[in-house]
Amino acid sequence: MNTILLHKWVFLSIFMGLMIPHVSFAKSSTLDVNKGELTESQRYFWYDGDEKRSVWINPELMAEFNVKPETSTQLKSLNTTKKINAKPSFVRFFKIDDESIKATGRSLNTGTNSQFSPVLHDVASMSATKKALPGNVLVQMKPDWGQGKIEAWFEEHDLIVIKSLTFAPNAFLIQTSSGLDSLNTANRIFETGDVVLASPNWWREMVAR
Repeated sequence: MNTILLHKWVFLSIFMGLMIPHVSFAKSSTLDVNKGELTESQRYFWYDGDEKRSVWINPELMAEFNVKPETSTQLKSLNTTKKINAKPSFVRFFKIDDESIKATGRSLNTGTNSQFSPVLHDVASMSATKKALPGNVLVQMKPDWGQGKIEAWFEEHDLIVIKSLTFAPNAFLIQTSSGLDSLNTANRIFETGDVVLASPNWWREMVAR
C-alpha cells in the first residue's frame, strides 16, 4: 500500500468530525486495578488499510462530544441530502459510574446535541493515549468502479453516503452512529472485500511533546 496515502487516510480519520447522535458504552470485564492494564476481553480490532489493528476499551471512561446546535449543516451525498452535525466544539470524559453519567444519560431524552463513545487505547493500558469514536466511516471503493455501481453497492448494503472525499478516487464518508457502531460498520464494510479502505472516523487525544 502507498505509505503516503495510508498516512493521509489516518490523518483524515482522526480529524474529520461529522457525527450522528447515539450512545455506546464499554462492555464490562475484569481489570488489573493496580497496574491499570486492560484484559483480552476488552480488546477489539479495526482495519488500518489492509492491516488489522487492536484497540482496548477503557471500562471506566466515556467520551462526550458536544456540538453546538447552530453548527448543523446540510451536506449532499451521491443521491440524498441529510442534515449532519458539524465538527465537535470540544470533548470531555466521564467516569462511567459517576452520578454525572446518570444525569447525562437522562438528558438524552431531551434533545441533547451530544454524542457518546467508549474511550479506547492502542495498547492494553488505561494510561495510554485516549481514542474515541464520534461517528461515521471513511471508505474508499475500488478505483475502477463507476458511480452507478458504487450507488448500487451502497444501497445493497444499507449505507448512507454523507459526502465524497477528494484525497483519493472513489472515497466517501459513510454515516454511522457514534461509538462502536462506527467501528463495527467499518469492519463489516472492509470484510466484504469490495473496498480498498474502510476506517472508523477516529478522534485521538493530542499529547504535547
